[in-house]
Amino acid sequence: MEYNPSEEIGLRNETQLFMSCSGVLTSNDSVRDLCKYVIRNGDQFHDVVSRYFDITTNALGRDDEKYGTAVKMMIPFLKAFGLTDFAAYSEAKKNLTLIPYADSCLMYLNSLMPTFINTGILEHQAMALCDITGFPSSNISCTKVEFDSEDSDRQECRALRDFANSISTLRVPKTKYTFEEGEVLSDEDATIVNRLDEIFLDEIPKMKIYEDFRDVLSIGTREKSYSALEIRRKTSIEFDSTAYIGSSMTDHIAMDLVRDSSGLAISFNGCEYAVRNCNVAVMCNDAIVNTVLVTEFYDKGIESVFEMIDNWDRKGLEEHPC
Repeated sequence: MEYNPSEEIGLRNETQLFMSCSGVLTSNDSVRDLCKYVIRNGDQFHDVVSRYFDITTNALGRDDEKYGTAVKMMIPFLKAFGLTDFAAYSEAKKNLTLIPYADSCLMYLNSLMPTFINTGILEHQAMALCDITGFPSSNISCTKVEFDSEDSDRQECRALRDFANSISTLRVPKTKYTFEEGEVLSDEDATIVNRLDEIFLDEIPKMKIYEDFRDVLSIGTREKSYSALEIRRKTSIEFDSTAYIGSSMTDHIAMDLVRDSSGLAISFNGCEYAVRNCNVAVMCNDAIVNTVLVTEFYDKGIESVFEMIDNWDRKGLEEHPC
């Protein structure tokens, strides 16, 4: 065993934590809530646009860096229906639903190690999260947009409202794909792609509102991995001493970076992409398990986490205190 003088005098290598927000800290979809708040049948509108994004990214291989994320696609519509910054913040704070024990677990882990939240939610929702939990806003990467800073063109807003009504009439099919090469889309999904391609690729780019919000940096798959790399550079903490808790498709590249470096990558009630790119998959109704695993990683490293999981029952946990 290699001699480590830092450990010999009681010093440990520093550890850091990255986590997503939706599905990890909060159980509600904050952008869906905003769509439902300002758009008639806004929940259906949100679900159709999200389905379109998932299909075009995974089945058609489109790059979200070029085409944008589902959240960025919805921003002009929220503006067209009159959403203000104050209303976005107020509605986010009213609807924020934390996963049980998420607030206390978040603040405990933040007191233990440098903790960062990587999320695609809007800045308004991130501010609401910080106000409720006390988490420092400087440690959150999110989608930053100001609805009040841009003037609206009435004709464009009318057209966007008509587009939203048209999108809301489309049905979201229940077909599930493995997104393997050669897989054929259902007729309903093909209809969604064709119609929304017309709107998002042909019509909206001609509008002034598109120019107003084109430079909005939405936090998608690539941005989450870029953010993790940039934080690693600033903190000088390598990925083998990093824990990442994610749940969505946008987390999978960053999780893969951490996992492949022998760090701790936790999929928390995650989608297929998160599960494929983790080294620990958790299904649980509260945030306590994540805290136990990350604390064990902080104290004793990745191998001790695996040992704890191998003995994951009441007796094993009593004999393996973290």
